[in-house]
Amino acid sequence: MALLTTSIGSFPKPQVLQEARRDYAAGEIEAAALRQVEEEATRTALRAQDELGIHLLVDGEMDRADPITTFAERLAGVEIDGWVRVYGERYMRKPKITSALVRTASTTADRWRFARDAAQGPVKAVLPGPYSLMDGSFDEHYFDRRAVCLAFAEIVRDEAAELAAAGAGEIQLDEPAAGARPDEIPLMREALELVMAPLRGRSRLWLYLGYVELAGVGAELAALPANGLLVAGAHCRYEGLQAFAQALPADRLVGIGVIDVLDPRVETHDRKGAIDELAQTQ
Repeated sequence: MALLTTSIGSFPKPQVLQEARRDYAAGEIEAAALRQVEEEATRTALRAQDELGIHLLVDGEMDRADPITTFAERLAGVEIDGWVRVYGERYMRKPKITSALVRTASTTADRWRFARDAAQGPVKAVLPGPYSLMDGSFDEHYFDRRAVCLAFAEIVRDEAAELAAAGAGEIQLDEPAAGARPDEIPLMREALELVMAPLRGRSRLWLYLGYVELAGVGAELAALPANGLLVAGAHCRYEGLQAFAQALPADRLVGIGVIDVLDPRVETHDRKGAIDELAQTQ
């Protein structure tokens, strides 16, 4: 194929799934019933991508209310705190670390196998990255950002290794907090090296950098350990993209987001043409 197409991973959750989650939280349905609704929503997301001709599919993250919290709440040593404003009108219940972090069970391999078996094409597994897990949590145990980040890195490493063993050839780590603290990019690198170690020669690792402003830290982010880097080009209006691209190692793949998911307006041909013209000037 001339150009690989994929999405970041999260699809809109259908109303029936939102209602099932509320019913489950209220104790009105069992986990098996919720899982059945999630699986049907996953099939719908996979069919939509197949109809669009997307090359590398995702499961839509139908089992996740939030990519950080839903992963963290399945770990020992974590409690879920109250609502916190993330950006705009988006809120999340933030994880609170109360004791040593421990992975007690697999959280993603079984879901990935279901999506793989239900899909018509290859399915990319998606995991939260260790740095964003750390940055998105309250720490009331370690009291040290590096210690928390590396503790999460060990858990994500084991989760990614299990996915690779299950046959996941494409694995994505979400690091929406990338670049939030430029002085901590070396810490992110250290954590990612730990995660990537068991994947070399087995799976291709993609790193999603969220809505980072490339103009400031693009060159440093370009050197992070991953097979491919994904950036939200449309969101940052492609600013800093040229310097970022020039800093990329020769063997590094790069994915450029062409739709700003935070913009509720539907794309038009005129607007798409203006965006394409802007991108060509960078």
